[in-house]
Amino acid sequence: MSRTLILAGESNLAAGIGNSTTVGSATVVRVLNDSGSTVVVHLQDSSFSGIGSFTMLDGKQEFIEKKGSDLLYVTGANVKVAKVGFTA
Repeated sequence: MSRTLILAGESNLAAGIGNSTTVGSATVVRVLNDSGSTVVVHLQDSSFSGIGSFTMLDGKQEFIEKKGSDLLYVTGANVKVAKVGFTA
């Protein structure tokens, strides 16, 4: 069973590409959608080229592994993000 290692405080990520963030250069990010609606989570590299995206339903959480320089942003509504890691 893995456990979540908290590495920084949780913050709100406002919707829109203009709010792209590395989440403190995180390599693992916990994303919580408590917005009341479905959102799309986008990942792009440091050159702002799209890597991929996925739809996230309200009330769900996901852990995203990424490079420290990769950026996240969401469309549709605000979500909560936190820099985390995993322990054994």
